[in-house]
Amino acid sequence: MKRKTNVFVLLLLLLPLVSAVTTSGMAASIRRALCDFQTLVYTVLPTLALIMFLFAGLAYAAGQVFGAEMRAKAQGWAMSLLVGGILGIFIAVLAPILVDIFTRMSGGTMAYTAC
Repeated sequence: MKRKTNVFVLLLLLLPLVSAVTTSGMAASIRRALCDFQTLVYTVLPTLALIMFLFAGLAYAAGQVFGAEMRAKAQGWAMSLLVGGILGIFIAVLAPILVDIFTRMSGGTMAYTAC
């Protein structure tokens, strides 16, 4: 819960910073940084999500061999991994939309260019 709050506070602090930028050089560097971040999200998150899906299946299958208590724990782990993988894919899908919003808010004299 604390991590979610930290991310939310960070986004709230970043929003005025991005929208306050008026010089084209700084706006361009922010756009480049956001595009680099989008590229990182595109390359890393789907791979991690796939690995989490595979581990979820492995944990679920391995849990079926053991007793009831261990099976319940394994199912809990598998569900957590599955939800984590789904959230990773969700964030990867939302990345271009968020980058587009932040780059349009950055203002400046440069025309918007997609990543």
